[in-house]
Amino acid sequence: MINEPRTYRRSPIQFILVMVLLVIFGISFLTTLSDIGYVFLILLAVFLGIAFLSTLYSMTQKTTISDDGISTQTFLGEKSLRWGEISRVSGRGHGIKLHNFDGDMTVAPSSQLPGYEEVVEWIGVKRPDLFNPLEYGEMKRGISVLVLLVVLMVVLIGVGVAFGILYFSEPETPVNVFMPILFIVIIFIVFFGITLSQPQSLMLEGKFLRVKYLSNERTLLADETASVELRFSQTRNGKSYFILITQNNRKSLRISGLNPSLPIVYLVLKNWHGKNAELGQTNQ
Repeated sequence: MINEPRTYRRSPIQFILVMVLLVIFGISFLTTLSDIGYVFLILLAVFLGIAFLSTLYSMTQKTTISDDGISTQTFLGEKSLRWGEISRVSGRGHGIKLHNFDGDMTVAPSSQLPGYEEVVEWIGVKRPDLFNPLEYGEMKRGISVLVLLVVLMVVLIGVGVAFGILYFSEPETPVNVFMPILFIVIIFIVFFGITLSQPQSLMLEGKFLRVKYLSNERTLLADETASVELRFSQTRNGKSYFILITQNNRKSLRISGLNPSLPIVYLVLKNWHGKNAELGQTNQ
């Protein structure tokens, strides 16, 4: 139960500082370029205007959670849904979008707001039926990573053939000429290693969670799992969220990049763990 409405937003001080810096940057940039053509000045003014509006939109975002429902607001307006009006959820990446029954209203809290992980938790508490594990039998990673891996392999093979022809046709070629291919090989090995270590899909089968990788798979039991958590790390581009599954033996599994979206996958896994772990304890 939420005793009082909870609002998640950026700090007003942060908003004021960002807007002041943006205005100062725009004015100083325009004054230093006063001697250039009007066309360029107009294009620059348009660019600064778009940057200003984008920043204003981002900095004025807020999400409010209450016992009645959820709402999001920016300087463009407000959208809200009562918990009982939500018919389904969708999302991409770190986002989650709530849809009403008529399909004409959606609420999508910003994943970069402070306390976003709490917003996701409250959505799961208020509408756990939207994240039924039986409706999400398999959650997969998109094919973009595999496509990129194939492209890198083709590029690596092409570069290797090219340098092989160069080496056998001109044996006296300096060694430093072959450094680019070594650099490409290192990049490929690192990317391939990261791809192999990341789960490519999750399958829920009763109390079992099957985690599939490119080269193998592993199985986790609900009653051998200590916790399922939504966490984040701070990067240059903002918060990067991931799911952390911790087992009773303190081994952990980090999950990210799976469809339909990370918050949905998290809430489905949390419901799966809660139901099956309690069932396992009851049967003991």
